[in-house]
Amino acid sequence: MSLLFGRIVRDPIRSLDEIPTFSWADYVVLALMLSVSAGIGIYYACTGGKQRTTSEFLLGDRKMSTLPVAMSLLAGFLSSVTILGIPAEVYMNGAGYWYICLSFCVVVPLVIYIYMPLFYNLGIVSVFEYLERRFSRGIRIYACILFMINMLIYLAVVLYGPAIALSAVTRIPDWACILIVGMICTFYTSVGGVKAVVWTDTLQLLLMFGGAITTLAVAIYYAGGIKDVVALANSSGRLKDLYNFDLNPTTRHTFWSVVIGGIFFWLSVYGVNQTQVQRYLSIPTLRQAQNCMWIGLPGFIILLTTTTWTGLALYGYYRHCDPLWQGLISAPDQIVPLFTMETLGTYYGLPGLIVVGVFSGSLSTISSGVNALAAIFLEDCWKLWKPDTSPEWQCRVSKIAAVTFGIVCIAFAFIVAQMGGVLEFAYALFGMISGPLLGLFALGMFFPWSNTKGAAIGFTIGLAIALWIGIGSKLAGSLSEQPMLGRTPDPVSCPSMTGTYPSIQNIYKVNYEILDIYEMSYLWYGPIGCTTVVLIGLLVSFITGPRAGKEIDPQLMVPLFAKIFFFLPENTKRKFWFGVQYDRPLLIVHPRTNEDGGKVPAVSAIALPVVTVSEATPPPMNPAPRSGLTTRAPSIYTMNSSSHNNNGHFNHKMDYEVKMSAC
Repeated sequence: MSLLFGRIVRDPIRSLDEIPTFSWADYVVLALMLSVSAGIGIYYACTGGKQRTTSEFLLGDRKMSTLPVAMSLLAGFLSSVTILGIPAEVYMNGAGYWYICLSFCVVVPLVIYIYMPLFYNLGIVSVFEYLERRFSRGIRIYACILFMINMLIYLAVVLYGPAIALSAVTRIPDWACILIVGMICTFYTSVGGVKAVVWTDTLQLLLMFGGAITTLAVAIYYAGGIKDVVALANSSGRLKDLYNFDLNPTTRHTFWSVVIGGIFFWLSVYGVNQTQVQRYLSIPTLRQAQNCMWIGLPGFIILLTTTTWTGLALYGYYRHCDPLWQGLISAPDQIVPLFTMETLGTYYGLPGLIVVGVFSGSLSTISSGVNALAAIFLEDCWKLWKPDTSPEWQCRVSKIAAVTFGIVCIAFAFIVAQMGGVLEFAYALFGMISGPLLGLFALGMFFPWSNTKGAAIGFTIGLAIALWIGIGSKLAGSLSEQPMLGRTPDPVSCPSMTGTYPSIQNIYKVNYEILDIYEMSYLWYGPIGCTTVVLIGLLVSFITGPRAGKEIDPQLMVPLFAKIFFFLPENTKRKFWFGVQYDRPLLIVHPRTNEDGGKVPAVSAIALPVVTVSEATPPPMNPAPRSGLTTRAPSIYTMNSSSHNNNGHFNHKMDYEVKMSAC
């Protein structure tokens, strides 16, 4: 208990020369973690199917276990942006960002009951295949290219995080850190496939939690205990955003901006982002995939709460002797590794464990991203260009793509080093592109009358507006001009600091007027982009000729409004189907073993009128179609046919077990 409630007084660090650096034990800990991660990749490259098929390399043959995938889903986007960025954000601006936890609580059931069933039942590998089935191949390629660009830049931000952490405590240059982390991550991802990614994510998530909790406990101890941390945070205004319900969109963090912006952000991540969708498509059943999200929810809240408290405790420790003003660090994101070395530098191995947690966060995100990029390159680029490529060559192409994307990510990380704080930049960038992408999927999934022209024009305009606001804000300097909470320098406690200390507002004061829209909080970029795509897409669709609901494959749609108004009578809910035949019988095709003893990697759902099958004394169907919100007991069929393609035909001869049911 004394660790949390005790009080300690330390002499402040006055210069870089006084900061301890990594000991041999810390280097051993770091090297051990990196070696184990690489070893996991080598293990899965040499065992099982030895990553010889794209099904194993990209989806683990759809046989992954629930718990490791749940941890991988959680680790995939809780990277160095979380471990470094959130404490720095709270230290500089306050605890308002904690409300992102509420956003995640809202998003989890939405993903479980809306997005997961759609993608899982389609049996696709790439989420962008959905866009071709719903709209056109051009829309698919358009969205795919933008996602690849967005993901590469985001991964570069994530890779930059541990580089600045390690350079702050080891004096190793940023470029060397970027190369080390990037190359090791690319290696085990390209040789071990998704199995290596998932199991290294599991290990790395445990290290992330260990490092974050240790940092919090030590920070509270040196700040004087929980009581002092809360009192200092309250007196300095770092808790005021928790009570800020201002509707002004130019206010950086309010309850509404964090919660609403967070909902759109996490929906774009867990609902339609290839990195996360690919994880739960590797699970054998939909129920297990849904359980993965429920398992990850408490872990997310714990980690976000831990890093938020860490930021408050760091303010309590550095309140009179800001290391930024002292020049001990060059960016707020370095404050966690600085504190680690300042307080634990004499304990051999402990700083290494904490920095390993930062590295683990980045490795998990980068490996997931590189594996996802390899998947969409194969499915959305290579197969469209060379559809007759042999399975062996498809696997080779996936591995080459993984290596290539890893190298590009490393190159982009050197550029990101000049872009400022990792948290704000990462979320701003993701909102600019992921918001419109989320809107494009929403347009297709929830609005049956939307057409290809509406999707193309709406997506283009929504993307242009989001980029205009986001890039314009960055160029205008509004991200830097947002007032930050002050730290009062004390010449007694911080004797190396002398003279006058300017306020943060004076430091970033500009002499020109800028548009109010450029003052908008970065958290609104995603909602604006998504909403614009939907509204413009619907408008253009109505002008150019809306599609009739009965023309659309019900497997490509989600009866969102019927789900929302679930309490209404059955006949009333059917009106919210908007003509889509959700009660239309379907053939749910589950692949069996083929002639070579392998498993067909896809699972698909085929509308009954598309094919003709022979009925093998099936159980009687329920004559009264139920709501599109439920599934009838299936009838079992068998057929010797071939895999279904987008045009309703069959390509590759396989044996299937077929279940007939309503959507």
